[in-house]
Amino acid sequence: MAAKMMVFHIPEDANLLAAYGELSLRHEHLTHALRMTIKTLAGLEVTEALDATAYDGAARLRERIKTIARQRLGEGVALLKLQAILEQCKRATEKRNVHIHSVLGKELEGEPLQRSNDHSWKPIPSVEELKILSEEIRILTETLNDARLLGFLGEALAKRPLPQ
Repeated sequence: MAAKMMVFHIPEDANLLAAYGELSLRHEHLTHALRMTIKTLAGLEVTEALDATAYDGAARLRERIKTIARQRLGEGVALLKLQAILEQCKRATEKRNVHIHSVLGKELEGEPLQRSNDHSWKPIPSVEELKILSEEIRILTETLNDARLLGFLGEALAKRPLPQ
């Protein structure tokens, strides 16, 4: 089977481009919340946490959180709840990465397509699909921040202060 002759493509639909942009910005908020979770778990200042994690992507941040959380919280409900949120963050990031890191192209007279991980070409996401994922990421960001600031994580850490 002959390979398709594809050319790079940037959609002209302003709403679609805006949805891609919102998805990128929402994911950066999630990444920042992961950095602040490290700050909270390790008892760091904001700038220390930002500098210590400056070039860490979401996957590395999640792994660091798991390591520090296990040390700080020990086995128990708080750790399990945090791990569940981190797994949800992982799945959302993986979905986001499919859209943000895929090449968009089209055949000369064809519809826009997105190259998938298996190298096949699939239809690009709709505005609605991107907005749904953006909202999922927004909710995860809020959930993580609420847990560390006001919820189960903050409460668990208050019971296990950092050694002086």
